[in-house]
Amino acid sequence: MSEPTATQRVESVEYAEFRQRLADPSVAVVDVLPVTTFRHSHIAGAKNLPLAHVLELASDVLPDKQQEVVLYCAGFT
Repeated sequence: MSEPTATQRVESVEYAEFRQRLADPSVAVVDVLPVTTFRHSHIAGAKNLPLAHVLELASDVLPDKQQEVVLYCAGFT
């Protein structure tokens, strides 16, 4: 059986679970909003990977292909 692709492993999580995952230092937190939005406000420790550039920048921003990644794309309150 082949390894699932990244899109096959995507899941949506509720706010409470998202907050729990933020507390885990082994999880990469990624903001997919544009750079200008990221500069204005983002979750402390988050990496910026604008959605428009995911394919070209993902391997640089997220070099560990086994690391759990949590993406967010809206203001965090």
